[in-house]
Amino acid sequence: MELFEKISQSLTQRGRLLGQLATVTGRMQGLAERLVRHAELCVYPQNKARIEEVAAAIKTHLKILNTILSENRVWARLPQMPAHQGSNIWERISADQILLSRLYLDLNQQAVRWQAVDADVAEQLWSVVNEQIALIDVLQEIAARSDPQAID
Repeated sequence: MELFEKISQSLTQRGRLLGQLATVTGRMQGLAERLVRHAELCVYPQNKARIEEVAAAIKTHLKILNTILSENRVWARLPQMPAHQGSNIWERISADQILLSRLYLDLNQQAVRWQAVDADVAEQLWSVVNEQIALIDVLQEIAARSDPQAID
């Protein structure tokens, strides 16, 4: 994309929304990668399987978001990795749950804003947002069943 096109796109509402969506998509990519690593570190098979299911669902959501971005010739921002991953499963999954909750709120706001710009994109975002509620519940249940005093 030429420099002029990038500048003009950032001045439109659609361009600003795409930039925000690219940032959210990058954060979600980081969460998916974290969940995969956290599943590998989990010693409890049932929790490990559920974390892997959440990671797979997040990856499905990423495909939807990346499709929206690529159709508009925009790419996701690089994810930022936190300095501290957590010393036990409770700490790691609790942090993942907080991150997913923040992403849920950001995508919810994005869906509302996209409604006025492109109803099809808004509908796709709503479908992702609606599925994330159950994923937050799964992470909350895993964290509740984990021992906050145990160190891996």
